[in-house]
Amino acid sequence: MMLGMTPPNPARTPAPRPLRLATAALPVALAAVVALAGCGGPSRPVAPAAPAASAPAASSPVPSRGPASAPVDLSGAPAYAAIARTDVTVRSKPGGGDIVALFPRKNPWGSPVPFLVRSASRDQSGHTWLKVLLPRKPNESTGWVRRDQVTLTGISGRAEVDLSARTLRLFKGDRVERVYRVAVGKPSTPTPTGTFFVSLKLRPPQISTTYGAWALGLSAYSPVLNQFGTGDGQIALHGWANLGDLGLAVSHGCVRLDNQAVSTLAAELPLGAPVTIRA
Repeated sequence: MMLGMTPPNPARTPAPRPLRLATAALPVALAAVVALAGCGGPSRPVAPAAPAASAPAASSPVPSRGPASAPVDLSGAPAYAAIARTDVTVRSKPGGGDIVALFPRKNPWGSPVPFLVRSASRDQSGHTWLKVLLPRKPNESTGWVRRDQVTLTGISGRAEVDLSARTLRLFKGDRVERVYRVAVGKPSTPTPTGTFFVSLKLRPPQISTTYGAWALGLSAYSPVLNQFGTGDGQIALHGWANLGDLGLAVSHGCVRLDNQAVSTLAAELPLGAPVTIRA
């Protein structure tokens, strides 16, 4: 799908140095009545009255309540998510640099804001910083957050979308668990390629039934649509009723699956789980 009725992007850029392509979002935006929508069908906006329901997914929390100088070992799991435990300040380099984005602890549906960890570093004061992928435009944006602002979670599940083959492979570690046929973006509204992660999980009634059993929002945005409906072009993996679309390039950029497949993904991919999309 393309999240056409997405909430405002949770990241905001502090004045007086607004980031290019960033959408304005402050904690007051969390009260907005908005809903996901978008990749090729009408949608009904749904008020986010309840927190986002996420299917259980295997993960390994790493204690994060110690000092920011505690060492970080990123070798124990295939990937690590950094889940906001407070409002998060993102900087251009470990230990300082410019503030490039600010994220609230929770998104408008009440679930914590995740990031995908790429590496760790110490500053001169001994504090640990994490280089993370950000859930915002432009695609594959990165920045540095302090260790004590997030909870580290080891993740074994990940997904890979092959746009040419129109398939999605679900991995647990290095092992392929499932292979699904998918529908992808049409030539005029292509699905973006790159390394992304699951940033949001919604299911009816939090989102229109147009998008099936689940919509897993990604940290990916359309390369050609800055807006779809009232949203900002966010891409997702989502369910779809018309199984005849599977194997075709017909969406506005999102990846469509049958409802059983997307329900399995919701159970196996926690917030922050990597999703790679390749041509």
